[in-house]
Amino acid sequence: MRRTLITLTLLLCSSALAAGPKSVLVDAAFIDGAQIVNGSPELTEFAGALRTVASKAGGSCTKSEFVVWDSVPGLEGSFRQVLGGLGYAYSELSASDDQSGRFVAFKLTKGTAALSGIWADSDGTTLLGWCTLKLSAPAAAPAALTPTTPAKPAAPSAQAAPTRTPAPATPAPTVKPPAPKRGFVTGLVLDTQGRPLAGAEVYIVGTTFTQGQRTSFTAISGKDGTYAIRVPDGRYHASASVKKTLGGTTFTLPLHPESGSLNTEIDSSDGGNLNFRWRLAGSKPGGGKDWDDYYGASVDLSYCGLPAKAYCNERYAEVIRTAAPGGSTVTLTFTPQGALVDGTAGRPVVMTFSTAPLSPPGGYPYTDPNGGGRTTLGQGWPYHSQDFNDLPLGVYTVSAVATTPDGRKLPLKLGLTDNDVEHASVTLRWSSYDVSGALKQLRVYVRD
Repeated sequence: MRRTLITLTLLLCSSALAAGPKSVLVDAAFIDGAQIVNGSPELTEFAGALRTVASKAGGSCTKSEFVVWDSVPGLEGSFRQVLGGLGYAYSELSASDDQSGRFVAFKLTKGTAALSGIWADSDGTTLLGWCTLKLSAPAAAPAALTPTTPAKPAAPSAQAAPTRTPAPATPAPTVKPPAPKRGFVTGLVLDTQGRPLAGAEVYIVGTTFTQGQRTSFTAISGKDGTYAIRVPDGRYHASASVKKTLGGTTFTLPLHPESGSLNTEIDSSDGGNLNFRWRLAGSKPGGGKDWDDYYGASVDLSYCGLPAKAYCNERYAEVIRTAAPGGSTVTLTFTPQGALVDGTAGRPVVMTFSTAPLSPPGGYPYTDPNGGGRTTLGQGWPYHSQDFNDLPLGVYTVSAVATTPDGRKLPLKLGLTDNDVEHASVTLRWSSYDVSGALKQLRVYVRD
């Protein structure tokens, strides 16, 4: 990539007019001078924003493409026209246009096919990030807000087989949804305690009956948690989010559709409710198992295993003779420091897993002289690091202690950087992506 990218996007032209690289997602090519930059490390933040847009569009990314070039006036309009000529219906999910640049989130549909993307134009550079969508299974009908049992917290991996303390029960709603109103999309948004949530943003997307046009609207919930917006007669679905600040960082947090699916539709000619609730933890619609498929925060626990210089500072390459043997139980204790992001009191979260066996001296190839050791800390981990998901967002301290089969307690050392893994505990503060405000994963380093 010729320049560092934070948020940018590219413009598409038809195959007959373009001389640039061909898209792998649609039957068209980009204009001359465009560069496909898939896999560039600068795209990590942008890719996270794209996943959030995909979720708002009612699905998850299956194949992505990122292209960048120098901005050309008027190309955004051409982009939409070309896609329309290819048979795609374009709907705008959200847009911002200010001194920092223009940023548009959108969705494309063509029969059963769907894509979502971000068009970003900033400082003379454009970047298009888009992906094909795997849509969530549609629900038959919207549901009224009812008390729910929290989803079972995700295990970091079936192979790791961790356990954790159970989540608290979800409080029952304190108010009822509004009555449906002909010609309107309406609904109720509740906070984590079942109370009305003001200021939530509801993104409404649908197709009109009269002309079959794709269209979109945005509504904001009022003090009573309700929203109502008049729309042309058609079928509509919605997603919702709320912005909250914790420790000086602002997060855009997705809300859970009470129906269980972001594809639940209502017929606006009859009127109908699309209701949402803020959840601190639990699975998002779609049933994915990646770290960002949960409402809670995630920790990537990265072990300074062998060869240590590949994962942490080289000074941690020495084999620890007193390391916890295989079959020990590691206990991770996350202790909240103050209120959670929703203002409620946090509870300690405890996760446990079993350690992988240690290879004896002479039994491991990565040490010189060969002193033994292991590459993964957890038993069954496929890689040196492992995700620990779905922590209710807050500020925590975390500690790690291994209990050996004979009952000894061996504290592990932790760190937030690969060259400072020296602490009995560290304080965890999550951050958000600049464009989407979505929650980032936090990496924590651990060693024997």
